[in-house]
Amino acid sequence: MKTLRPLLLALVLPAFLQADDKPAIYIDAKETEELMAKDGQKVTVYGETTGSGKSSSGMNFVNFKGAEFYLVTFKSDLDQFEDGEPADIYDGKRLAVTAVLSIYREKPQIKLTSPDQVVILEDGVEFPPPGTEVVEEKPGEKKGVKKEEKVTEKPTEEEPKKKPPVDPKKYFK
Repeated sequence: MKTLRPLLLALVLPAFLQADDKPAIYIDAKETEELMAKDGQKVTVYGETTGSGKSSSGMNFVNFKGAEFYLVTFKSDLDQFEDGEPADIYDGKRLAVTAVLSIYREKPQIKLTSPDQVVILEDGVEFPPPGTEVVEEKPGEKKGVKKEEKVTEKPTEEEPKKKPPVDPKKYFK
């Protein structure tokens, strides 16, 4: 059964991480600038955790090795984690976490509200899954800087398209 686990995980993991119809965005936890650029978007962040802990108010923090990225779980969400608190059960593990990314005090974070957001990656499991697009720095490009596109043709001046009238009954009841 143990030999089937990595294979099963490799088959099930992509479907789990792409529950909606949008393609998954995979970002290494160490890629701070790429994470900062995805504020408010659903992403899958992966990496190894280390040095996780708890605050005096009961909040849990799961820190990623060599990264400014972390997971935060508020005390009100801890009852969702039946196997223990996130700082205890996820510390020292390879994780893939899928959720909406946010920025707090100039650092990227994910608010962890359920164990369903986390996949513990076992040894021997290749991640991100083969054939998926990964956000990473391209050689010769500065991180977070887009290349300017040159416009070869002058835009033609056209009459702006008129929008259809809005039915107020649709929005006001």
